[in-house]
Amino acid sequence: MHPLLRRGLAATASAGLLAGLAAAPAQAQDTPVLSVDFGRLTGAPTHGAIGSLYGISESGVPGDNLLDALAPSSMAAKPTGGTQHPNGDANDVLAALAEHDGGDAYVNLQDWYPDWPYQNDGIDAYLAEIDEMVPVMEASEHADRLVYVPFNEPNWIWYPRGDDYEGATERFFHDWDLAYAHLREIAPDTPIAGPNESHYDRQFMRDFMEHTAAAGTVPDVITWHELSPDSLRYYQGNFDHYRALEAELGLEPRLININEYGNNRDFGMPGQMVQWASMFEDTDAIADMAYWTASGGFSGNAPQTNVPNGGWWFLKTYSQMTGQTAEVTPPQADTVDTLQGIATYDESKEQAQILLGGGSGDTTVDLTGLDLGRKVTATVHEIAWTGNEGSAAPPRVIDQIALRPDRDGSSTVELSDLDPMSAYWITLTPGTGRADGVDLPWTGTWEAEDAAITAGTVYNEGGPSNAFAFPASGGKSVGSLNRADSRVDFTVDVPEAGTYDLTVTYGNTYGRDLPEGASPTEQFLTVNGGPAATVTYPSTMQWGSRGQVTVQVELEAGENTLALAKSDTESGTAYGEAGIDKIDLALSAVDTHTYPAVFARTEGDVDYRYGRHEGVEVRGDEQVVFDVYAPADGYYEVAVDADGEGELTLVGPHGENAAFELEDEQTLALSEGVNRIALGADGRRGLEVHDLTVTGDGGEQDFTRIAAADADLAGTAQLTDNPWAADGEVVTGVGGGEGNTATLTVEAEEAGPHLLLVHYANDERSGNHDYNIDIISRYAEFTVNGDAVATVPMRGTWSWNDFWSYPLVVDLEAGTNTIEIGNSGLFTDIGDREGRAADFDHFAIAPLLAE
Repeated sequence: MHPLLRRGLAATASAGLLAGLAAAPAQAQDTPVLSVDFGRLTGAPTHGAIGSLYGISESGVPGDNLLDALAPSSMAAKPTGGTQHPNGDANDVLAALAEHDGGDAYVNLQDWYPDWPYQNDGIDAYLAEIDEMVPVMEASEHADRLVYVPFNEPNWIWYPRGDDYEGATERFFHDWDLAYAHLREIAPDTPIAGPNESHYDRQFMRDFMEHTAAAGTVPDVITWHELSPDSLRYYQGNFDHYRALEAELGLEPRLININEYGNNRDFGMPGQMVQWASMFEDTDAIADMAYWTASGGFSGNAPQTNVPNGGWWFLKTYSQMTGQTAEVTPPQADTVDTLQGIATYDESKEQAQILLGGGSGDTTVDLTGLDLGRKVTATVHEIAWTGNEGSAAPPRVIDQIALRPDRDGSSTVELSDLDPMSAYWITLTPGTGRADGVDLPWTGTWEAEDAAITAGTVYNEGGPSNAFAFPASGGKSVGSLNRADSRVDFTVDVPEAGTYDLTVTYGNTYGRDLPEGASPTEQFLTVNGGPAATVTYPSTMQWGSRGQVTVQVELEAGENTLALAKSDTESGTAYGEAGIDKIDLALSAVDTHTYPAVFARTEGDVDYRYGRHEGVEVRGDEQVVFDVYAPADGYYEVAVDADGEGELTLVGPHGENAAFELEDEQTLALSEGVNRIALGADGRRGLEVHDLTVTGDGGEQDFTRIAAADADLAGTAQLTDNPWAADGEVVTGVGGGEGNTATLTVEAEEAGPHLLLVHYANDERSGNHDYNIDIISRYAEFTVNGDAVATVPMRGTWSWNDFWSYPLVVDLEAGTNTIEIGNSGLFTDIGDREGRAADFDHFAIAPLLAE
């Protein structure tokens, strides 16, 4: 049985929370109103927009810490062994979906071919290829999650219609019937999806459905692509047309999968993603984000293996909206780039949620039918855009409001100064009639295009007219800052003197076409004309795929001038070139975030409580799972507000469980990005968990550091000079066969689980695809004291000179331990790789729990 096909179509309507609802109060005409009717519930949420084409490149990329919280409804993949791309095999995707409670894998069978567009050797040759690829996938223990897509965008690959509509469609219908019959013969229980056109064509869809209904070859799942900004305008009409066509032909409604949607301008930007998700949720469709860039990054929402951006936090928040969806009426329906929303009510949890975005300025959210009592607490969070490659903290609480709904459940939430790039998450729970005030720290943003620019160029970035470009704050950025006098001068105004965090949103692919290769680049930063400091920008995937770098600056109260320049009279000329989107300033403070238990993930039938003792009670095997964020590798103070005795389990990046007795405060080693912390009861009594707070900025100062030169090298492994490495040297040549290893010697004061951080670089690529970047993960096998513990894929870092941190949890004995890293050459069938491991800069290790 297929996880999603088994579910079938959700009910179009169900009983409301309250009957006889009053009309929403009238609002001023110039304030957009998003209306949410909790009296009209429309079935369980599909979480349909969370899928991704090639978003998983192999098992472990993205990391388990990111995938576990998403439970994608579907994923699109290539057949195992296919050569269109070097990664994204169906069997790997199936394993990831099964492990993380996801849905089905939609396999584009034509991605078996290496060419784009696909080579065409005729239908008989293609059926022979199907005979080769299908048995491998059917042999998977998770084959019940397979869905076969026999043709991909047939309207312009193999069957372009042009001026010969009838001839092209006749050829396609003939070949469709043959492929359908062939798949039914060799894989009778696996659903078939189609026609999978590049866009919805009403004439073609009618002809296709009429033909397949007569021939007995109607797909089990109906698929097509929505790849234009105008899809936000036309999708609902396309959906309605198809459903009417089904009814006309007397067909049972099929599940709809939009197995490619969206553009670069959408992915990673919460405000854009709300618009797509809301329309798929409204129609109970499932959908997969398109593949425009590199695999393994979940379509631009997973910057590094376990590092999230704002887009990931949007997907996580959306994936954890439970219960039933409520009817949402936006200010404008079927309109590109407008305020849209999704809402759910979960009776078992006594909570409602609203996720909205795409609008700007002030907005009113009208609520009706809310059945949470006469006192309700509304908490408003912002999910901000951080660029495709900027690491993002969890949704930030920006307001908390005590609501007193009318007898019919009506109330209003007023929102002001919305950012169209952000999404906003409103949680509604039974309250006390009072709300805690939110004291927001001061922040400021300055656009590069509005600064004083010398020897630079302003570029228009991703928008409806340039959908394949990446988004930029304000829709513009400043680039071509490659001349000696290039500089951008920002005049900023801050409320008080002090130390500020300066975050620069930038792009950098400098050196990709040079013999020395891509690498980090630099600019000189001056504050109020003072001495220059160097800002270093790691490589990004593309110029427009923006990352973020944060440095500290000392500012005076009031007006200050910050300059980012190519040259400085004292320091000389900086290396390379970076494009600048914007800068942000915030008073420096220790990072802290509190995670309420009532909105954490749970395992088992837990009890929810609200009011002064808000929390979740767990008993037996029940757990509360917190997805906590660390801005950098290092130690953090983890404080748990809970009543009762319990156990804290740090779920490692590969599913390793390290359990500790629960205390009010503990110091844990966390890796940059998302970490999973599970709390459970210890003993017969229950554990009531209120919240969990994580405090700290990380840093490896309390870790044991091992330089590349301190590793014991064997075989082809050797030290190689690299000016961008921490100590000027890296370990290369590990792997590619037995005996080519790097061995670390580690002294442990006590036995137990340790966090091992491997700083590595990998820029292996395969081929030159028309637009995809075919990066290849390099594998490393880790043994500890002679015992194999993990074989892990290390994703591409965009250059051999950019080093990322890869986390593992390893158990060490008290005293001397050896950790051997190698690759025996088992992973040699992807692209042109030779089974080599990545290049290694340095290593750091520390006990998971600090004493």
